[in-house]
Amino acid sequence: MPRDTLSDGTLTRTTRRAILKAAASTLGVATLGGVASGHKYTTEGPYGDQFDGNRSDAAERTEVVGYHSLGGIGSASMAGSPDDPHYGGVTELRVHDDIAVLSVFSSRDETPGRGMAVLDIGQFTRAESHEDLESAELSVLSFFGNRNDGAACMDVKLSDDGKYAFISKQPFTALFDETELDLDDADAGGADGAALEVVDISDPGNPEFVTQSSLSVWTLGPHNAWYHQIGGRECVFTTHGEDGVTGGINVFEFDREAGTLEFVNWWNYSAELAQPGTETDTDGGEAYAHDIVVQDDPQFGTPVAYLANWNAGTRLLDVSDPEDIEELGVFEQDRAHHTVPAPTLRNGKRVFVAGHENPSSHESEGHVRNDGESGHYYLVDADPIDDVLAGERDEPVYLGASSTLREDGVEPASRTAFEMYDDNGRTELDYWILFESTEQSFDETPGFEAEAEDDDHEYEGFDDFNLSAHNLDIDADGNVVAGHYHAGTRFLEITDDFRLEETGYSRVGPDIPDDAALGALSTGTPFHWCAVARNGVTFASGINEGPQAIAHDDVTVGEDAPIDLDVERETDGSLFTAGQTSQVRIHVDGDEPVQVRDRIPGDWEVVGGDVSVDEISGGDRKVVTPDETVESGTVRYFVEVPTELIDTGSYTVGPVEYARPDPAGEYGGGVSANNFGWRKENGETVTKTVVGLET
Repeated sequence: MPRDTLSDGTLTRTTRRAILKAAASTLGVATLGGVASGHKYTTEGPYGDQFDGNRSDAAERTEVVGYHSLGGIGSASMAGSPDDPHYGGVTELRVHDDIAVLSVFSSRDETPGRGMAVLDIGQFTRAESHEDLESAELSVLSFFGNRNDGAACMDVKLSDDGKYAFISKQPFTALFDETELDLDDADAGGADGAALEVVDISDPGNPEFVTQSSLSVWTLGPHNAWYHQIGGRECVFTTHGEDGVTGGINVFEFDREAGTLEFVNWWNYSAELAQPGTETDTDGGEAYAHDIVVQDDPQFGTPVAYLANWNAGTRLLDVSDPEDIEELGVFEQDRAHHTVPAPTLRNGKRVFVAGHENPSSHESEGHVRNDGESGHYYLVDADPIDDVLAGERDEPVYLGASSTLREDGVEPASRTAFEMYDDNGRTELDYWILFESTEQSFDETPGFEAEAEDDDHEYEGFDDFNLSAHNLDIDADGNVVAGHYHAGTRFLEITDDFRLEETGYSRVGPDIPDDAALGALSTGTPFHWCAVARNGVTFASGINEGPQAIAHDDVTVGEDAPIDLDVERETDGSLFTAGQTSQVRIHVDGDEPVQVRDRIPGDWEVVGGDVSVDEISGGDRKVVTPDETVESGTVRYFVEVPTELIDTGSYTVGPVEYARPDPAGEYGGGVSANNFGWRKENGETVTKTVVGLET
């Protein structure tokens, strides 16, 4: 039995204190006497109270068109006013068609036991114009419970069909004085406190617990997660930023029929890439595996993970085989927090935006550029990974270093994570930042006019996370929406010449009671954790105030409404013999024409049908696309399994995908499911058995 557990498997007091101390270090939290001080310095420090009790009401080219306080179940007009709030903190928001889910960081006695909220957002995602938004309302359908108020639900992601939610839980609430638990209470570090949890939301009004997983090396648990289908497998990637070999990516496979999570693999850069004899990194705070996004690469179709690895930079990984993860390239930066690829190629180029969180920026450490700056969003060219994906290069590529690390007198926090690369002098294509330094004033910063008029609030930097950049999304038109804490949601555009230009912002905060807010960080509003775009509407998650729906004057509403259809695959049989030909029929019943396509094993041959066939990089999968769109009807094609097959084996076929005609790119995707690109249907992934021929 590990020395840090008791006979019943619970954590000792010493280990719990170590958990809190490690968490405090990771989050930039001061500690007193070895126990976290609950982030109190944030609101008691010289700059931390800058926004406490403040409600901002500033916007440019945007309008808040919907809001819900999460006070209770029902529409915003019935149960969502600011004077009837959720008591505690709210974190991540994700969208699928008519549904949004929000993870609940903490839930106090006034609104107890909440771990996730499920909302109906259909009046926004099905709006046909800006005018339709005037009467639209957000509505809470249900709350899913959290059985442990020592566990913070940090993150939530959705399956491709929107039927399952995946919640990342960490025992963090004690750090923010958001729990009544005594630090000696072992439940705070138990399985419910550090876990990946699966919830069935196929009935959004009645979510049901499915399963959870807690690895033996998890004390702090997964910070963030990502769901992605790979080769017919439903994979969930978690990021876990503790020290050494426990920190990195963990990969799980979700089996919806069995209701299980199976651990598949683990990866971190120092263990995988270090030269022989080099010690594995043991400084989790320096190389925190913070967040991950996986997309089918818009050029090759290969599943590529974008890992925000804190001071180990943004690392691009080939995850086409989840059991054999390989690095493709790296962008060197400090404090890589959230990195999102554009869902499609932009003017033929693969790009991503890497967010740079910046805690405690007024406390310069002398070796990083942080004197008052509020965190960057870097636009990076990722085209150099083409050679690796195409098999023309064996080694991963260096995508450059941020320009902020190339300034005179600036040294990165660490270069250990990049020593295998030759510096080629590259940098980002462009970056955007709210505050460059303490020399920038409030009256030079859009959205801070009220602060500029207050002579007692000259900008002198900020404490911890009050003005930090945070989570973002990118739509198919290159619009970037970014949660930026007290700066609200900022709207940027990736221009045709690859600039990042701000196009507007929403810094509007509902007037909730101060005692309802996550006061250990701030009581002010807005305080935006993230922003997600869909159908021309941006949904922002306010840590203190709850979700908002925001419209932008120049973003068209109504072009990306959900597609209502049923898709079903039918084949001649489930058992085949090598060399046998089988007819595949894809039945579609929808309310508008769609393009459909299928995926088959790479060594199967298409021998008939009006279809085109493309091979995904790596050769293990082929994409079969019928030439014609279909609204209500059936498309057919014929496949032949390999004649030379000797051994009997199982092969995964699917998933069926669909999109509106002329989708934006052959592959892609990113943060939110949308209909500008291809959508996967989970239920159409099937396993076929092929009987080999005896020699």
